[in-house]
Amino acid sequence: MRRLLLFSISILSAANAAGQVFGKIYESENLSEIVKTQKNFAVVPFNYSIALKKMPKGMTQENIKSQEGKGSLSAQNSFYTYALEKKERGVMTIQMQDISRTNTLLKRNEISETNITNYLPEELCKVLEVDAILTGDIIASQPMSEGAALATTILIGYGSTNKAKATIKIYDKSGELIWSYGKEVAGGLGSDDSDMIRRLMRKTARKFPYWKD
Repeated sequence: MRRLLLFSISILSAANAAGQVFGKIYESENLSEIVKTQKNFAVVPFNYSIALKKMPKGMTQENIKSQEGKGSLSAQNSFYTYALEKKERGVMTIQMQDISRTNTLLKRNEISETNITNYLPEELCKVLEVDAILTGDIIASQPMSEGAALATTILIGYGSTNKAKATIKIYDKSGELIWSYGKEVAGGLGSDDSDMIRRLMRKTARKFPYWKD
């Protein structure tokens, strides 16, 4: 009976934690102390997935995987570009690793946007020689008609989306999740990702741990 009770409590705790991460800012209890010890962080490819109610005609799972790979790198680049503007304004409190260095180090270790989720945050920090990594989870939906989806794929190489559930997360080199924010926003693959990232970060304003107050 006691084991069943403990199991039930752990399930409820996990559910509550998940609720805290999505929809509002999550911060580790000792966030300020951890941040003080950090000197640099890297932005790695995001975990990007596309949810389709029905597979459009002419598209295959390989097409979807290709689009997800592009979305993973697009989101990474979008956040890096956004943070670079903050860095140039003197708002960033620690160093951000150059994205080309990040991706080169990942490639040398045979880590790509397609298999990065197989690695623990602490493993990625070690490979990249940083104190923390920033990543995210994006689930994009594609409500277009089959014909429109196929036409878009043929014309520009990937389909458009109009909403996404996006979460930005920071992990310390110990593997601990220290900060997170998630929200459902309008967005999609390609150029839309930049706008989606900006709208996400506007919501965090002064709460992002690497911005000055």
